[in-house]
Amino acid sequence: MSASSIHHSNGYTDYILRPRAVRQMNPSLLRGQSEEGSLMSHGASEGLDTGASSGRSTPIPPDAPPSAQSISSARRQVRALQKHRIFPTVEYAARFSHFDPRSEHQDFRGFFSLFWVGLAIMVITTMLRNIKDTGYPMRVRPWNQFTINIWELALSDGAMVVSTALTLPLHRLFRASNGWLRWGKAGMAAQSLYQVGWLIFWVSWPFLLNWTWTAQVFFTLHTLVLLMKMHSYAFYNGHLSETRRRLSALDKPGSVSTASAIRYPSSKSPLGQIDRDEDGRKQEDEKESLAQLREDLAIELTSPLGHVTYPQNLTALNYIDYILCPTLCYELEYPRTPRVVKSELLYKILAVFGCIFLLTITSEEFILPVLQDSASRLEQVESVLDFGLVLAESVSQLLFPFMVTFLLVFLVIFEYVLGAFAEITCFADRHFYSDWWNSCDWLEFSREWNIPVHHFFRRHVYSASRPHLSRPMATLITFLISAIGHELVMGCITKKVRGYGFLAQMSQLPIVMLQRTKWVKGRKVFNNVCFWISMIIGLSMMCALYVLV
Repeated sequence: MSASSIHHSNGYTDYILRPRAVRQMNPSLLRGQSEEGSLMSHGASEGLDTGASSGRSTPIPPDAPPSAQSISSARRQVRALQKHRIFPTVEYAARFSHFDPRSEHQDFRGFFSLFWVGLAIMVITTMLRNIKDTGYPMRVRPWNQFTINIWELALSDGAMVVSTALTLPLHRLFRASNGWLRWGKAGMAAQSLYQVGWLIFWVSWPFLLNWTWTAQVFFTLHTLVLLMKMHSYAFYNGHLSETRRRLSALDKPGSVSTASAIRYPSSKSPLGQIDRDEDGRKQEDEKESLAQLREDLAIELTSPLGHVTYPQNLTALNYIDYILCPTLCYELEYPRTPRVVKSELLYKILAVFGCIFLLTITSEEFILPVLQDSASRLEQVESVLDFGLVLAESVSQLLFPFMVTFLLVFLVIFEYVLGAFAEITCFADRHFYSDWWNSCDWLEFSREWNIPVHHFFRRHVYSASRPHLSRPMATLITFLISAIGHELVMGCITKKVRGYGFLAQMSQLPIVMLQRTKWVKGRKVFNNVCFWISMIIGLSMMCALYVLV
């Protein structure tokens, strides 16, 4: 655009914003474009009009006034060439907002950065307040929290890891036996008794040494992780040993059963699909040929990647590698990355210590003072109403700290600790969690927020129960064992056995049944809001009940 001026007789100059002069286009070129459906020819200076229509407006009559012809021509030109107007044009289209459920936008990493910025603000303001009140940036010395039992913890944890290695010689003994000690007879019972004794001993160990709560939390969680790893290694190899025996016995097929092989369920198949596959195999039992049975058994003894076959995996190096891999389900072979990315490993290690520092700040500054104050107030209450008010106030003050604690625990375990061990072992499958924050019920949450544990329970509890129990009973057994594990963790941390965690875990089943009724099912936003409310309130309420009651 250009500014032109008009001089009046009184000497005043009027500046007017006018469009720049545009060179007149060749009428033959415009006519050629109109034949392709993009533009109708119109001679602006000669007042010519072909009278053709774009198909989207009513044609004007030939005797229409020049103003109507100009408007019609302008519409066709704008639609065809989208010329820039004198004033900037805003382009509008049918689009959704980023938070709309119908939007394809999935990148919200900025909120992840905002989360860390918010935590940094919390830490800085806390330190400034402590410097003002006490002269020190922190009310406690976090270094003492982690170093007071450091050598006892390291030696005890190392001994606990080494004690799991007894599973390897035990399995070799079960495999070599042809009598009552083989896995299918007394071997499974012997391994189970060893695991029960192992668990009782190492759960009791921190109580004998009177460790701090930080050491108690780490040791208890690592105890349960090693228990699940040991169980998966022993029972999967036990299954393979019986499969190998059956394959060898088929060299003389007249003396053994030729029923179809029962394959171990894959980690990708849902619980319902396992049941349908088992029903389908039952119908095809009689159709299995001896050659097909041999092939099925041989495939069962071979790793999914095809590089390792049982019993080639029964080595000390294979067991050490499995202990270090971030998985709870044993396989003969895992997919690997080409090399260790040292920068990524260093980042995750630093993030682990950073999260532990933030967890300590949150607990020491925002959780323990509330619990100590509430405990002293509860000693002076004289009625049930006063007791309830103090408890409700404590829960309300713990809502935000426990929400932060829950998110930090999730990040430090599933993103950084497991990610660091995956980098060390070149473990390629790093799908440790899914989008659990979009969960609409507790069953969906249990599947997506802790995928390694979900795979373990689906493989070694639910699938092991299905041949003997119905689907509802197998699900109930799975939740029962999970509830016992949660109660064990809370009991070891608080040194109290109250059953609150057990009841909270088992109450998820009727809640899920309610959420899947026709009145509630399908309302994703409502169910997700209910999930988050129950999660935040439930965590703070569990802590208040275990500590104060």
